[in-house]
Amino acid sequence: RVLVRAPSRSPWAMAIKVPVGQKRLTNVAVVRLKKGGVRFEIACYKNKVLNWREGVEKDINEVLQTDTVFTNVSKAVVAKEKDLQKAFGTVNLEECCRIILKSGDLQVSDREREVHMEGLFRDIVQIVVERCVHPQTGRQLTALTVEHALKSIGFSMQPDHAAKRQALKAIEALETKMPESFARAKMRLRMTCPERLKEEIRKFLLETCAAQIDSESSMATGASRPSVPSACNAEAANAETGEPSKSDEQSKQEEPQADASGTARQEGLVCSITFVCDPCHYRELDRLATVVHKGEGVSLQVITQAVLCDASACGLPGDNVAAGFKSAPISGGAAGPPGGYASLTEPKAPAPAVAKAAPAAPAKKGFKCSACAADFEDAGEYRSHCRSEFHNYNLKRKVKGLAPVTEDEFIEIGLDLREGFQGAD
Repeated sequence: RVLVRAPSRSPWAMAIKVPVGQKRLTNVAVVRLKKGGVRFEIACYKNKVLNWREGVEKDINEVLQTDTVFTNVSKAVVAKEKDLQKAFGTVNLEECCRIILKSGDLQVSDREREVHMEGLFRDIVQIVVERCVHPQTGRQLTALTVEHALKSIGFSMQPDHAAKRQALKAIEALETKMPESFARAKMRLRMTCPERLKEEIRKFLLETCAAQIDSESSMATGASRPSVPSACNAEAANAETGEPSKSDEQSKQEEPQADASGTARQEGLVCSITFVCDPCHYRELDRLATVVHKGEGVSLQVITQAVLCDASACGLPGDNVAAGFKSAPISGGAAGPPGGYASLTEPKAPAPAVAKAAPAAPAKKGFKCSACAADFEDAGEYRSHCRSEFHNYNLKRKVKGLAPVTEDEFIEIGLDLREGFQGAD
């Protein structure tokens, strides 16, 4: 009889479920939610959770790697059904995953977070570039300028907020802290309305929105009754056909008919007003079209989201220095005021033939320095002026809100006084 010794039952002899060198479900994006005292986790694909929350991705199977709910994804520990029932009120795994996707915290690595923040910052900079201009030149700013400006004012980003929302906050911060370099670009809109509402809407644009009207036009919506011919045209037609002309009494009876026909044609006209205004008034204009005049044929259309300055208005050579910002021409061919948008008033009637006999003086071409109030004919002279001490001195006076000095006054100013002025904070 042989006795065999039984093996000892030490804790080291128990089977290990997860080997030391193996980590399951690690190359995933983990969404974690703590509810009811228990931590729940789900395994998702990278770059899909944000698309799901933004509404880009609709299929939940494209987001989840598995519909299993874990308490620890890295160790593959599955959550118990009683914990799911207590926390979510259901044991349906898909419903639990939807709740965790909506309210849970996305766990990402440092490198992924860094890449996401860099992409978010580029999107914010691009939106600021598209919607901001330089207040003095009206030109679009470069992306590098916007990046340095945002870093200098200490603008902080939120990784879970949309780029457009943060870009609007960045524009407000830049306008507040750097008003001499950043301004929100104006929008060009078109309001279409019936002829009877034209004056009311035009008054609203000028007084409430401070809009600058580019052009106005009217067109018929449908066929209208032909107008009654005048007395001269009727007599000429009767003379050709040989019929007797109508008496004055018959002509007087037809005048009310002509007035009624004109009123009917006016009611059938649709007026279109093209104007430029600040983007802050867009909600008021949209409410005017969709709420105040709902069902009356009033519509609002965005033509240009950012109106930029023309090269000729920024001191560069061009055919029309008085064109100002790029805008549609006013009906009637009238040019807009220098250095701005088109005129706010109605297009004037053409001048009589006597006034047309005198030719108008051609617009002066060349370069203009707004800081020194000086004009230059060629580019070389203008560049030399911009590098001069006289120009730098007037720039510093402009920053301090002082009037520019002439070149003779600049020569008379003593060297000590001038250097002391330039060195002042």
